[in-house]
Amino acid sequence: MRTKLHLNPSKKYLLACSFGPDSMALLSLLIKGKYDFFVAHVNYGLRPEAKSETKQLAEFCEYYKIPLHIHEVKEKISSNVEEKCREIRYQFFSDLCNILKTDFVLVGHHEDDVLETFIMQKKRKNLVNYYGIKKESIVKGVKIIRPLLNYRKIDLTNYCLENDIPFAVDSTNLTNQYYRNLIRHEIVEKMNDMERDALLNEMQVKNTELAALKKKVEVDLANRCDFLKNLDNLELAYSLAFLGRKVKPDFEISFSCVQQIRKCLESEKPNIEMKVNGLLFKKTYGVCCFTLTILPSDYHFLMESPSLLDTPFFFADFRKEYSNRKIKIEDFPIEIRNPNKDDETYIKGYKVKIRRLFIDWKMPIDLRSRWPVIVNKDGMVIYVPRYRIDFSPTKNENFYVK
Repeated sequence: MRTKLHLNPSKKYLLACSFGPDSMALLSLLIKGKYDFFVAHVNYGLRPEAKSETKQLAEFCEYYKIPLHIHEVKEKISSNVEEKCREIRYQFFSDLCNILKTDFVLVGHHEDDVLETFIMQKKRKNLVNYYGIKKESIVKGVKIIRPLLNYRKIDLTNYCLENDIPFAVDSTNLTNQYYRNLIRHEIVEKMNDMERDALLNEMQVKNTELAALKKKVEVDLANRCDFLKNLDNLELAYSLAFLGRKVKPDFEISFSCVQQIRKCLESEKPNIEMKVNGLLFKKTYGVCCFTLTILPSDYHFLMESPSLLDTPFFFADFRKEYSNRKIKIEDFPIEIRNPNKDDETYIKGYKVKIRRLFIDWKMPIDLRSRWPVIVNKDGMVIYVPRYRIDFSPTKNENFYVK
């Protein structure tokens, strides 16, 4: 087995160590490579032998003078065990990285884990962001590196046995209680070399195809209905995932939701909204987007004299210039508020309803209730900022909508 890790020796690492053969082999390789690193271990209190394993790890780290940080989980974990344990350990790693100022977290995922993950992805037929396991990723703001992805589990176990490195086998991994264990025992462990290589090659091809697909759909046109509705189902799914992750990085979308959104795209209605996995999908006059929450619509702010206001709804700096917003000094004090249903203003000498302006501008419905208007001391709406479909805040101006 190769014993040299391809890691940057100038960086500082945090090793996530469970005391299993994979992470203990990685711990030994880090010691041999004389890397600068700490060890992090979590005892979830789920198995009687866990305390003994934690003690053995502590003794090993003390012998080699490796700093060890242990998190003893006090609360009882009785449901969604895998998910909750993952949340606990990565939060622990994130906190430690901030305290210790480490560059990366190292985890002991290996080739068998890659194969298990790929098989599970194929069986579940969910939308996949990457097939198998990435060598590097980010979890809770922490950079994760997996240096053992080209190593087989049996090789790592044999390495520990041949070098007298202590380790323990988690008894929960020996049963088929969890779906991953079932895949491991019934499929991966029974595969020969040719079958493993064939599966890894298939995964590589799929990732190449996936990268090409993402390049096609992750474009500036991805929020245009006419672009989206001409995509096939898989392309549409990745386009929507791309849009959603701009707002929520861990956003996922099911194929059933993709079909519902396709119906929205093909509908003649110009304004449609629907909830999708914690976000709100909006179609407005040929443009689509995902949003988190809508700000409360009712607000009003008084500006007694030319000054600065920075609010959740708009930014106004009239200390030097305000005539470009059709404001005169005799208009003060002015009020900046959301519009009322009967508000009117003058455009090129003609009186028009504000709500009619919004319709003509094809403004999204959720923006209409919170779009600011400027009212002078006599109660007249003297300025309404122009909306355009490609609207985005222009922060170099003295007045802009957020």
